[in-house]
Amino acid sequence: MMAEQKAKTKEYWDTFYSELPTGDEVNQFVTESSTMTNNTNGNETSDLEWIAPNSPQLIDTILSLFPADDSESDSKDPNQTTEKRCDSKVAHILEIGCGISQLSLSLLQRLLLKNQEAADRVHMRAYDFVSTDVSSVCIEQNRIRDDAFIASIHATDGSLSYELLDVLTQKSSSRTYDVILDKGTLDTFLFRSKRTKKGSDSHPPLLTPLLNNLHGWLRSGCKAKYIIISPRSKIRSVRDFRGFTSVRRIKFDVSSLGCDSVLVKSNNEKAARSTSEIYLYECTKNEHYNPENDAPYSSCRCSIEDESICTKCGIRFKDFRGKADAYHQGEAVWARRWKNHYKHCKQR
Repeated sequence: MMAEQKAKTKEYWDTFYSELPTGDEVNQFVTESSTMTNNTNGNETSDLEWIAPNSPQLIDTILSLFPADDSESDSKDPNQTTEKRCDSKVAHILEIGCGISQLSLSLLQRLLLKNQEAADRVHMRAYDFVSTDVSSVCIEQNRIRDDAFIASIHATDGSLSYELLDVLTQKSSSRTYDVILDKGTLDTFLFRSKRTKKGSDSHPPLLTPLLNNLHGWLRSGCKAKYIIISPRSKIRSVRDFRGFTSVRRIKFDVSSLGCDSVLVKSNNEKAARSTSEIYLYECTKNEHYNPENDAPYSSCRCSIEDESICTKCGIRFKDFRGKADAYHQGEAVWARRWKNHYKHCKQR
């Protein structure tokens, strides 16, 4: 049954990208289902972009989250240990669920431009992008679309390639990456979990193999990052995943770009939900997490009973939280609030 589900998913996306409109039809399609951005290659047809356009502001914000290379670390902190630095010669970046997005291309173009403008060209860093998807149709479309640009990249500057990848089942290869980019993939799995009623648990089962695979693909020894671009203001499974030492959320306003952000449509028949804000999640790899032995998520169960009493002011936990349901609000959040109340309570 699981294999059949995956086959249907691949078939859906192959059909989706095969039937994408072109030319005059594209604006009608976008109005109904997603957001567009101009094609950076100068082609006459535009390309579909999930979540938000690859504006210069968004591109620069994403690049600011990339791990610092060896030369940058030296200039900031000469005492920083080598094991925390990334290779100063080549940065390896993986994009998952690329669709026909030009995110990787836009990032690489910006990085190449920065290299051209750099005063110190001797220590310039190369950037190798591998953009992947489960659909062979969109991968082939991307290869054809970006063929001229890819051929123009000098080998010492970097590379851009498009490859097939099933992020749920494919085991880690010998390749590891400094950065993994996700603009819509996690949202798709969260939507699928909700749609199939598999998201009733705190952490949808679909996300565990995804996050474990991503953890294995992130390089060790250089604070490798998993960067998510999402309209979701909260992603509990990412927050609680033990494979990350930290998860930082950055709010990004897209209202100035003349568009709204859009949730991944997937096979949803309803109109996409728009908002003027999107969020970038900067997730740093936890070197000590072992998916073979460790539970994937930190416990969110609240051990505090409703009749627990603050010994300083005498308030019960039940009265402290009021009408709010600790489970639905997030038990870890309420445990933290109760602990802070007890710690800072001034009454005797």
